[in-house]
Amino acid sequence: MEKLGIIAGAGELPVLLARAVVAHNREPVVIQITKSEAERFAGVAPEVHTYGVGQIQKIARTLLDSGVEEVVIIGKVEKNILLRPFHIDTTTIKILVQNRREKPAAIVKAALNYLESTGLTILPQDWYLQDLLPHPGVLTQRHPTKSQWKDIELGITTARQIADMEIGQTVVVKNQIVLAIEAIEGTDATIRRGGNLGSQGAVVAKAAAANHDFRVDVPTVGQQTLSALHEVKAGVLAVEARRTFVMDPEILIQQADRWKIAVVAVA
Repeated sequence: MEKLGIIAGAGELPVLLARAVVAHNREPVVIQITKSEAERFAGVAPEVHTYGVGQIQKIARTLLDSGVEEVVIIGKVEKNILLRPFHIDTTTIKILVQNRREKPAAIVKAALNYLESTGLTILPQDWYLQDLLPHPGVLTQRHPTKSQWKDIELGITTARQIADMEIGQTVVVKNQIVLAIEAIEGTDATIRRGGNLGSQGAVVAKAAAANHDFRVDVPTVGQQTLSALHEVKAGVLAVEARRTFVMDPEILIQQADRWKIAVVAVA
């Protein structure tokens, strides 16, 4: 059986991908790079290895020794890992030194280049997960108000701009005022910060950069995101159509309708 390597961060996405790989008659070979439990792949992936995110040499060698030619890198890895000590090998040290004045995206690109130099092909994260990418339109029964549509336009435009600048992907807007812009704290913290300022009816928009590398990240929203909106009484969640993972979409949309939150996929 043809194998597919999965370099797995935290969260549910790596497991969903492993199941999709099996459904396509391929065998997943998993490399865990976070502290997530290996048991989450029980019954799905017969081969699971655990390495630190900085052990890129061992990761590549293990995949190649297992007969892997194609790899998907998926799952959450906190951005602030670069701000604290972690185990690294000589290859990672070389990458960090050569890119010490660069942004994190340049470091990630250098790591991908190394993996590809060993003979591995890096596939986009959505290769087997197309069903999680929404089509354009309003996904919920509730539609945004006229003023919220204006906030959606501003929010998506601003989110794309900050993504182009490699700052973040999420923006909170109300009455044409930008209340919060995501930095290193993450989506949910941004929603709470902006929502607490804007009170009821704020719009949360999430978008990717124009030249976004979908091999290492697909913007993702899920139940946790929706719960953060509900907590601050936000009114709309706007994402990019065909460029955003919506986790458990049917369940999420049903819950959004119960909470009277409009969910919109913007082309």
